Amino acid sequence: MNIEFINSARNTRSGFAHDTIVTIDTTLVHKTSAHYINRTWESYTYQSVMKKALDELIDEETERLRNEYKELTGRKRLPRDWKVTGSDKLDALRKRRDELQQPPTADLYRSSKDDEELC
Repeated sequence: MNIEFINSARNTRSGFAHDTIVTIDTTLVHKTSAHYINRTWESYTYQSVMKKALDELIDEETERLRNEYKELTGRKRLPRDWKVTGSDKLDALRKRRDELQQPPTADLYRSSKDDEELC
């Protein structure tokens, strides 16, 4: 499973924003933004917005799997400590989120300016 980010920055009325598009195997799966008034305290550019996007995807996938399990078993509620296991997609998303704590590599993300240069 290949998870990539396409990032961009833009000015807003009260500061600036970072936007990211997440693709899995070249299919667009999620868009998100992070808005800032003054500056960010990221280790590298776009780190926060990429982590936010992955957190949202992880939450969505976890909720989908929880609902699927409840439907299959006929349960209305699950125990508080119930964990999703055995999902390749969820494992890949969590692994990529953990990788964001490390300094970036060339294949971790690209900006929309890179795409413009390719045209």
